[in-house]
Amino acid sequence: MLLISLIAGLFIYGYFYFRPGKSPLVSAKAPVPVNAGDLIGLSDKDEALFNHQYLYKILSVRGVVRKVKKNKGGITVLLGGGPALPEFVSCTLDTLYNSRQPELHIGDSCTIQGNCAGCLKDVILLQCIIEK
Repeated sequence: MLLISLIAGLFIYGYFYFRPGKSPLVSAKAPVPVNAGDLIGLSDKDEALFNHQYLYKILSVRGVVRKVKKNKGGITVLLGGGPALPEFVSCTLDTLYNSRQPELHIGDSCTIQGNCAGCLKDVILLQCIIEK
């Protein structure tokens, strides 16, 4: 009886966890839209509020491309919030979806979506994709 209950429980768990069209790794929540300048300003002004609002969440950040660099870790796009801010939003592109150099130039305005990993000097986004 216990074995039958265990098997039935595994089938029910598997149905809800791995049902077709629904990936368990994809967040059902929409990304949080934010401007790069506002994100940088909040990280400088109030780190606790920044962490509460943005840390470990998927963000959709709009900003101006300041630099695109490629290294062994992948491709990183630095978004600036404005000429008065020395900090950037550092967006490391997901190599699964961005295997080649993006067609971005310094001064272009773009929106990048990624997971907020926190801030050191710059705000850090990981597993990013460029929104079209």
